[in-house]
Amino acid sequence: MTLLVCGGIFIEEIAGRTRRLGGSGLTAALAAAGSGTDVSIAGWVGSGEADEAFALLDDAGVDRLGVQVLDGATTTYRIADPADLSMPLPGVIQGAVPQGSVPALPSCPVVLCFGTPGFDVVRARWLDRPASGATLLFDRQGSQSMIVGAAMAATIPASRRILIANVFEAVAETKQGSIAQAVRHLPPEGYAAAVLKDGPWGVLIIDAERGEDSFGAHEVPVCGTIGSGDVFAGVLAAHVAAGNDLVPATGAAAAAWITSSEDQPGEDLPARASAIAAAPAVWVDRRRLEALRFAVETDPGLDPGVRERIGRGLRYLGMETVHTANDAVQPIDVRGSGNEGTDPVAAAVTKAIVWAREAYGSTRPSPHDHQQRGG
Repeated sequence: MTLLVCGGIFIEEIAGRTRRLGGSGLTAALAAAGSGTDVSIAGWVGSGEADEAFALLDDAGVDRLGVQVLDGATTTYRIADPADLSMPLPGVIQGAVPQGSVPALPSCPVVLCFGTPGFDVVRARWLDRPASGATLLFDRQGSQSMIVGAAMAATIPASRRILIANVFEAVAETKQGSIAQAVRHLPPEGYAAAVLKDGPWGVLIIDAERGEDSFGAHEVPVCGTIGSGDVFAGVLAAHVAAGNDLVPATGAAAAAWITSSEDQPGEDLPARASAIAAAPAVWVDRRRLEALRFAVETDPGLDPGVRERIGRGLRYLGMETVHTANDAVQPIDVRGSGNEGTDPVAAAVTKAIVWAREAYGSTRPSPHDHQQRGG
């Protein structure tokens, strides 16, 4: 095996959709295996979902000897905002967690470790032996993780460590007030690089030796963002395992997942990602947006609650809004966002994203061009 993925196998109940089996460990392992990587998974699942999980893993060719089947319920996430417009805070119904013995896990040149609720694989020393001498990619997975931060994961005896985080996790990790300040403290001690995911703006990589690099995001229709970070991490780990290092193709894979309505990453994900990667990607530096203020122009008579939700969605994207326009404020025209029965909040935020990409974005080279340059 070339990649070990360590994370939970959970139930996801998403508003407007049926129940599905997901979780960071399962989703990332399936996405990595679809990229042609030999993958083993370490995780756990309640007995009621074990057969379903094993069928998915077997079909994808993922080694599952490291999955513990537990007596008790499978942990469940309840997600109310699948469009991810205003920092969703999913509810967690904690299920059974591993107790006692550490599973016998294979040593792999690359290990991807996710933080999970209810159980800390670092403290339980699941990865001390299999990650020894390996490249470790660590994704804390937000405030609900039992792993308290990058410093804790740095105790895993890997030869090289890479932090994966969204911008909010990076701010929390560094205890700074903005992403501009947080970047100055990355990568954390003990890490060679930090990979910062910033949704529609792209990805920023801070390498301790090479400095900064950025990859743009592709403009795609959004079916739902839940699980996109797991797909990103899984495909990134697969590229690292293949010796491609931190390549922008991972963003195209996440975009392909966002456009789908599938329950788990399918075998067609790489082909759809390749098609998306052929189009230009646009990078918008959130640090530039954070330094500005924006005034939203909405339709007359718009419900104040809807207007507030639009502002909240923009603040989530780093675009602080004010009520009074002047020479120091950038106006954003989102009038007509509620036409034809569309969700006015989602439509307005989408309009603002398109406008910001045009006003502040820069086109980034395709993954193929980047690889040909030796990136």
